Amino acid sequence: MSLFSRRPAETPSGPFRFRISGIYQIPTRGIVVTGTVTDGTVQVGANAVVRLPDGARQVVVTRIETARRKRQSAAAGAEAGLYLSGLSADDIPAVPSGDGQRQDNNALSGVEVTSA
Repeated sequence: MSLFSRRPAETPSGPFRFRISGIYQIPTRGIVVTGTVTDGTVQVGANAVVRLPDGARQVVVTRIETARRKRQSAAAGAEAGLYLSGLSADDIPAVPSGDGQRQDNNALSGVEVTSA
């Protein structure tokens, strides 16, 4: 094999880890967390755990998007949006605003989503 031969990229396997950078409530879609897959591969339908400050929540990955495209999986290194069932708007911390309160989309930055 020469120095410049193309080898198929290996797909990381094993348990996945995803570090949240933002969390949003999307009307008609539900809760989406944005961030980076740091280990393994996450797939649609995967059971997962979100390690919130007040305790772990069991969730299911219902949709994955990378580069604004729907995917069936995302591997380590990918920046992605994971749509999760099992979380609600009540799980997104709120902050005071001029007209009451609003969701703090960055409050869960650094929180991990992992394989269940």
